[in-house]
Amino acid sequence: MIALWPRCWQLAAGRWHRWLKGGGQVCQQQVSLLVSCSSGGRSDPAQPEGSKLKSSRSVKEWSLTVSPFGLLKVQLPCHMTLCPLDPHKYPDADRVFVTARGANNSSSLDRFHVHYDEVLKEVMILSDDVDSATSVDVKIPVKFDLDIKMSRNGCVKVEKIECDRCRIEAEKGASVLQSVKSQKIDIKAKGGKVICLGTLQGNADIHVSQGSSVNIEKLQGSSINISTKNGLIKMKYLYAESSFLSSTAGDILLGNVHGETTLQTTTGNIEVDSAEGSLKASTYQGEIDAYVVGQAGEVDLKSQEGSVVVKVPATLNTYLRLSGSKVDVSPEIHLQDVQKVVEEGNIIVTGHLNQKDEKGKCIKAETQNGTIKLKTQTWFQSVKLKTT
Repeated sequence: MIALWPRCWQLAAGRWHRWLKGGGQVCQQQVSLLVSCSSGGRSDPAQPEGSKLKSSRSVKEWSLTVSPFGLLKVQLPCHMTLCPLDPHKYPDADRVFVTARGANNSSSLDRFHVHYDEVLKEVMILSDDVDSATSVDVKIPVKFDLDIKMSRNGCVKVEKIECDRCRIEAEKGASVLQSVKSQKIDIKAKGGKVICLGTLQGNADIHVSQGSSVNIEKLQGSSINISTKNGLIKMKYLYAESSFLSSTAGDILLGNVHGETTLQTTTGNIEVDSAEGSLKASTYQGEIDAYVVGQAGEVDLKSQEGSVVVKVPATLNTYLRLSGSKVDVSPEIHLQDVQKVVEEGNIIVTGHLNQKDEKGKCIKAETQNGTIKLKTQTWFQSVKLKTT
């Protein structure tokens, strides 16, 4: 069933090796040749399963001698994979290899422009008129900067690159980054997914529109800025000095969060499995669920219409201010210096959790029309909840 999906979704499912498989011996000059490949590499619904029919594939290859430090500029409407040179085979890191594959005939591959500018130290791979069956594999020095623009349904996957600048723009195709390290990461998408596997390291600006979503395994940097319109923001690990994540209608679902973090969504929900540092989260119609493990600053959780659930370790020392149409404090939590007042129809509960904290740490949770819930949770419970 997966084989019948559009290729960009096969990309997101990690099936690159089947339809963008690298192969062939790298040549020393541009060549064009026809090779025979089995239709089993990609299922054709018009053919019976297990068919042994053969189809022609066009392959065109380029080999360029380059500086180890340069810029790769790409403008393509088709699928592309990008990975570093093998350092054992090419210790001088002075080559770029480009392999383009097209279906049935070689005419589409003649529309590629592959060039190296020795003065600017730029490799250009350009084409705006190739069919959707065309794919490109590129191998570059690991320190090359990236400026990639994918049009139409073109998907891109970037693996294990370490550079100063990484810039990717995509329209409807997916953008997949695996174990990428860069001082500056700039990603924009107009409909395709953004998926980051392994660790994405660097100061990141990721902005997507329409229904594009952002799914990141681990992100580490000084400054992080991520925004979506209707799509989900999901991240397992976030380590940053300062992070700002926002969405108009999408949910924000985070695992372990460290540093100064600000989360905003209008109609979506916000979930944080564990937060250390300072956390500000706000939503108008959605709900908030956050586990505050430790504080290095203020925690401020606000929802206009939805409920707010605050979970804390039993040993946490902090000041609490809880405000909502209803405030529910679990029996196992013992607040000191408790005060309870009613203002404009809302219940406000204040007090110290355990001992008074001399550093002025505070957890604020507020909702206009929802319920505030305060309860304890252990680290082991949070791990168990995430694995069930």
